[in-house]
Amino acid sequence: MKLLFFALCIYSSVTYAQEYEILFTKQVNNNDNIYSLNHLGQLTQITDNPRKDSSPMLSPNGKRLVFTSERVGWWKIWLMDMEKNEFRQLTNSGRAEYNPSWSPDGQTILFVSGRSGGSEIYTMNLEGKGVKQLTSNGSNTLPSWATDGRIYYSSQVSGTYQVWSMKPDGADKKQLTYSKGDKLMAQLSPSKKVILYYGNQDGNMEIYVMDLNSVQTNRLTNDNLMDIRPRWSPDGKQIVFERGNKRNDQQIYIMDADGQNQRQLTQSGYNYAPSFAR
Repeated sequence: MKLLFFALCIYSSVTYAQEYEILFTKQVNNNDNIYSLNHLGQLTQITDNPRKDSSPMLSPNGKRLVFTSERVGWWKIWLMDMEKNEFRQLTNSGRAEYNPSWSPDGQTILFVSGRSGGSEIYTMNLEGKGVKQLTSNGSNTLPSWATDGRIYYSSQVSGTYQVWSMKPDGADKKQLTYSKGDKLMAQLSPSKKVILYYGNQDGNMEIYVMDLNSVQTNRLTNDNLMDIRPRWSPDGKQIVFERGNKRNDQQIYIMDADGQNQRQLTQSGYNYAPSFAR
């Protein structure tokens, strides 16, 4: 597959300040593919498949891209070699498999699967082998592997999703939040001091950070639309996220780590699942 490159003039009205390239999923003519957007507003199409590709995460060395795809049916985890432009299917159970992310050394992939009946977190190697199940209560999702050596994730407790952490082998599980509302997509900051997540503890889906020491939370967004799926920049200075109605208007935004300087990066259509390229 030949990569398609577009230098889009329609982005010229936006002030770009992100240092890192942003990966995200863009829907065009009811088909989802993976794109990247650089600091100049240049858009590059990375995948071009008639079935949906989504949720890209670049490996720490920048050589591989893990993502979810419907190329062979329901959502499965796929791997792309960025240098060779080659693709490999990593999972193939009879259930949906999604939310892939990387270990800090780039040798292990975290993902969520329904293969055991509930929503559980697993790890596997770059060949899709050595699969290990880390959770077993049936309602776990959106894991991320932090540089402190622990995995942060959301687990359903008494009807709401709360933030938990565990060791990479699934041991030493600890509940970190207890307040009302769902808290999803927990990620430790590069400074290892705060946890980023999105949730509805104030009614609408908004983005928050929680100080690990004081356990105090700070709301970063306040919009009538839903603010969801935030990701840290590698230096921890910025956050990319999506804002929209989850129907026909879903856009990629970026803001400073304290919630200031919120800027819209995409202008129309359905765009989702952003992450920073390292």
